[in-house]
Amino acid sequence: MSLPTFLPARAVAERTLAMQSERTFPIAALWRAASFGATAGEPMTVRRALALNAVLDTCDLPLTPGELLVGSGLGRLAGEGPRDELAAAREVLSSIGGRHFGTHADHAAPDYASLLREGLNGMRARALAVARATDARSGAEEAGRRAAFLRSVALAIEGLARHAARWAERCEREAAAGGPYSELLFAQAAMLRRLASEPPRTLHEAMQLMLLAHCALQLDDRGAMALGRVDQYLHPFYEEDLAAGRLTPDGAQTLFDHLFAKLAHRGDIQNVCVGGLTPAGSDGTNALSFCCVRAAMRIGQPGANLTARIHRGTPPEFLRACGETIRTGIGFPALFNDDVQVPVLVEQGYPLEEARDYCFVGCIEVFIPGRQAPWADSRFNLLRCVDLALRGGRDGLTGEQAGPRTRAPASWPDLREAFLAQMRAGLRAHVDVLNAMKREAEARADDLTSPLLSALTSDCIERGLDVCAGGARHPANHGVAGMGIGSTADALMAARRLVYEERRAPLERLIAALDDDWRADPMLRRAALNAPKYGNDDEQVDALASDVAAAFGGELLGQRTPRGGRYWALMAANVQNVSSGREVGATPDGRRAREPLSDAASPTFGRDRQGPTAVARSVARLDYRLAPGGNVVNMKFHPSALAGEDGLAALAALVRTCFDLGGVQLQFNTADRALLREAMEHPERHAGLVVRVSGFSAYFVGLERAVQEDILERTEHGFA
Repeated sequence: MSLPTFLPARAVAERTLAMQSERTFPIAALWRAASFGATAGEPMTVRRALALNAVLDTCDLPLTPGELLVGSGLGRLAGEGPRDELAAAREVLSSIGGRHFGTHADHAAPDYASLLREGLNGMRARALAVARATDARSGAEEAGRRAAFLRSVALAIEGLARHAARWAERCEREAAAGGPYSELLFAQAAMLRRLASEPPRTLHEAMQLMLLAHCALQLDDRGAMALGRVDQYLHPFYEEDLAAGRLTPDGAQTLFDHLFAKLAHRGDIQNVCVGGLTPAGSDGTNALSFCCVRAAMRIGQPGANLTARIHRGTPPEFLRACGETIRTGIGFPALFNDDVQVPVLVEQGYPLEEARDYCFVGCIEVFIPGRQAPWADSRFNLLRCVDLALRGGRDGLTGEQAGPRTRAPASWPDLREAFLAQMRAGLRAHVDVLNAMKREAEARADDLTSPLLSALTSDCIERGLDVCAGGARHPANHGVAGMGIGSTADALMAARRLVYEERRAPLERLIAALDDDWRADPMLRRAALNAPKYGNDDEQVDALASDVAAAFGGELLGQRTPRGGRYWALMAANVQNVSSGREVGATPDGRRAREPLSDAASPTFGRDRQGPTAVARSVARLDYRLAPGGNVVNMKFHPSALAGEDGLAALAALVRTCFDLGGVQLQFNTADRALLREAMEHPERHAGLVVRVSGFSAYFVGLERAVQEDILERTEHGFA
């Protein structure tokens, strides 16, 4: 069976991106505020469902005739609108309140497998059946709360079904106008009408229903929502289509090309996870894993943040396909090591089958799809703790007492203990602030519900509870990103070497040089820069990096959120290594005041000079059991290093070596430094240049100058 005439996927991506640039006014706020104004007296959870439905029932339906998959989160935006009305609407919405990233509003991977199995009618019927049984299980007050919540869930599902029917009408109107895509549009209208009530039967229908639900969550103002393991939950549909002769492998590739075209986005990060182990423990790499990797390469746009899970049994041809896409320069896919990550999750208490089924939300945050409340994270500046430890808790930039008063370190053990004391005190204060914020949300848990996301999260319906109020099987976790692991290890190593081991300078001279930003003591700075640096396979400084990471992660593992979730260490940065660097004065590694920190678990850019294998050995020495939440190691290669079959083989060997040694994540930039410099000077010539930033890819010319410079400074490796 062949598809009707359709538009090339890259043209769909270009139109999707163009529509984003045309829409900046948040018109959905007006519809939400009007809905809340009309539903006073109803339980708040019902009001939230109705407010979402006001958006789903009213929003524009941006359609590109010829696209194989319809749906868009852009309908919540308009080109322009009434500013006075928007201000008034925001006041109403502010008085209503709601969750945000820090209180677990988004960054989740829904249970799309159940949605595709049951369909919208089946899911709604399940919610109503549980509601009918609630009275028999609970007291009157509790039964009332659960009944109201389940009613809101049913309303949200009905709203999504009506939204699908609206899309059917939209396609019919477009088809009636004639044109080359009329046959496709009429077929899409029929498909959408079916999906408004019935479960999908084909791969095309399954992808369409999943995308509609994903876009509905965007219309609910939830960002960084992940699609999860699409190659796993869509694969049964693909196999049935092949067996029935409804679809060819090329046809499936075309559908995935269009999916990735629809996910093209400036800003939102929509993680797609492929490969890895199945819950039963076998290799899950399948034909759709390859489809996703090829689609990312063909579309070449950020938005669909592709992550590939690798393990010892991963087929070599899949790792090769990943390498082919990586060397295009788009930064996809990032690679994660199942052989480390799965045991880590089991250690954290997750059943083995669920640990094997992990995916990612946002950039690289580890998540149990469909069974967990939304993720949250924050940043913690580790290098600042070195600064405080040298000065007894005084900040080197401001002079203020910013940490506990620790004694002047007379020896290396003293400095290490002072650093740990500053870090532990800072972390406890950080967690206290976060928990106070989360407790405020917990006090309003019955009001701060998420009916649609709860419908798409396992166990919420059966428990009659919101996803963030005990409905999800697993509570939300909060990741704290340790900023500057590499810079911190380098700084501690330099102080240890210069002051305590070689005694080149007393502590007072080092602090004076730092206070003067190294200007008056160039000889001491030269010695600091020549001290061993993390990322060069030097066991002594690598041990310091591992020590810092272990102490940081271990401290967090002892903390819990008010709902009982875990605080997990991340070795990640996004782009905050730049802003975090502005908070720290000069440091003993030779770094000047306010310069960026090292990125995530990566070495400090420019100081890893012994080649990529040395970097792999260094980063693999960190104990990733104590950082379960997600990790980033950025490596940069000149395009020539990955050219031809030899380049692909060398990249695969590097990944296997790093992962066999215990590394957990690798991601790559392959843009030529000369090209990046030209793009900085002439951004108008390179609007489409995509690079890997940290846990995501983005258009290079859209990044702030300091982030561009940080990317430019990354060591450009080659293979000897």
